[in-house]
Amino acid sequence: MQDRTGCPVAHVVALVAVAVAALTLSSCAFAPSGPSFALRVAPSSNADLAENAVGVFLVSVVETTTSSAQPVRLDATASAGAATLSAREVRVGEVVELSITPAGVPVGTVLQITVTARRDGEVDVAVAEASVTEPVQAADDRLVSGIEVRDAFLPWLIGEHPELGITADTTWTAIPFRPHILVVSFYVFQSPEWELLVWWHIMIPPHDWARMSLRRRFSEPAPSFAAEIASRSAGSPPRGIAPPDEFHR
Repeated sequence: MQDRTGCPVAHVVALVAVAVAALTLSSCAFAPSGPSFALRVAPSSNADLAENAVGVFLVSVVETTTSSAQPVRLDATASAGAATLSAREVRVGEVVELSITPAGVPVGTVLQITVTARRDGEVDVAVAEASVTEPVQAADDRLVSGIEVRDAFLPWLIGEHPELGITADTTWTAIPFRPHILVVSFYVFQSPEWELLVWWHIMIPPHDWARMSLRRRFSEPAPSFAAEIASRSAGSPPRGIAPPDEFHR
């Protein structure tokens, strides 16, 4: 069968189908597929946030469809306690610290943390959680050991890695980290530029190792430097090791 132009009807139908498909694909190409950026919050959960401590989450963004110099506006809330952002805007390549303080929140509460990012009418939301655990008791013996481990690495960092900018005058603020885990113990120390995480094995020689990692607080979502002391009691010297692939919290 032919139409009035003499073309076979089947041929005309096929051409129409191709045209419709092309228009559909074209319209899909220009249809919005979500925000041009993606919000990242790490970690997604903190299972050991002591009642009188501060939990730190890292907030960053990645571009998904465009490259924009415009910042993304941030807001953060927690279902209980206080949520504080170190900055209210973030760009690609920057990291914002979100501090969660569960003072007065009952032990056993699971905090729901919501971070909202906005730019030019686009919105992305990320959710994390933190479980409130027993407070850190005074005196904090874990802090005493953490300082000893940190100070075992500092002279080596200062002498062998001056490019890090850490000196004897660098000041550190201590933050409990996983305070109710014992066999491998942890502590976090923050300077204005660095986050230094130390963790050590509570074992007899030669298994009494200690490790540390460094992350630039406001530009790195994961550590960029790490080192190990093979045995603390044996006086093993620090040596560089591969940094963790992700931010441990």
